[in-house]
Amino acid sequence: MNARLVGLIFASACLAWLSSSAAVAQSPEPAATRCEDLLTPLEVVAIVGEDFRGPEVMEPSPDFTSCDWQGEDANFSFTFIGPEGMKANYQTAEQAFESDLIAVENDERKREVLADIGLKAAQVLLDSDSSLVEVQRADGVARMTFYKIDAQKVIALARAVASP
Repeated sequence: MNARLVGLIFASACLAWLSSSAAVAQSPEPAATRCEDLLTPLEVVAIVGEDFRGPEVMEPSPDFTSCDWQGEDANFSFTFIGPEGMKANYQTAEQAFESDLIAVENDERKREVLADIGLKAAQVLLDSDSSLVEVQRADGVARMTFYKIDAQKVIALARAVASP
């Protein structure tokens, strides 16, 4: 799976998440939880090194944020939806957590539960270079996508995002 396919999966999940809130769209307000609240620049450097640019931040609706980091030949990103964002989408945290995983699972790709990360976490390997990690925290749900990021660094980034 290439970066373009990972991007398409990411974009389609974002659109699905945001589609129900578009009807009740108001003037854009900053997300309640910002990228740097979830993953600080110091944490990024400590985990993946200094070669990643970012975060590129999008806050398309209140209590929903998207954060992207780009390396020379690798990247990672996450979206985070908090309680107000889930409420606007008529979702619970459990539904938000499950919907992203179900969207990428199939006969060959099954989730792996990641112990001791957030309230709960799971990973689905999309191919040899790409994975999706879902992390549920007390204050929301993070959907993380990785391309050509070492497995240990994926877990370390998930742990960092999981801790408030």
